[in-house]
Amino acid sequence: MRYLAFLLLLAACSTPHTPSEYDVVLKRPKPGTDEARQMECAWIDTSLARQKQLASYVTATSSYPATALAYQDAAQRNLAVLGSRSREIGCQGTAAAAPFDQCFARCTQYTERTKDQCFDACNK
Repeated sequence: MRYLAFLLLLAACSTPHTPSEYDVVLKRPKPGTDEARQMECAWIDTSLARQKQLASYVTATSSYPATALAYQDAAQRNLAVLGSRSREIGCQGTAAAAPFDQCFARCTQYTERTKDQCFDACNK
């Protein structure tokens, strides 16, 4: 049994992560002008809201828990990336990303809730 678990872990670790459109956001250079920064901050705000809505919608309508969990995990990763980019370029209005990250970290660390329960609790 341990051998099988080890093989599964090894297979999971060996699969390369396919970057999402949000992963490439962190690799972009900082906006050169204040206007470009404001435009990107507006895009970040919109993307944060879209990710939260998508995760909530899939959770509410999915008949397969594994699908809902996969979308929640992807949304969580995307929210973290967007929050990092927001802080990196100095957006003022995207402060909503940091409280989510803090809430999620505290929830998973200090409670016995699952990740999807913490995700739902922090998105309210």
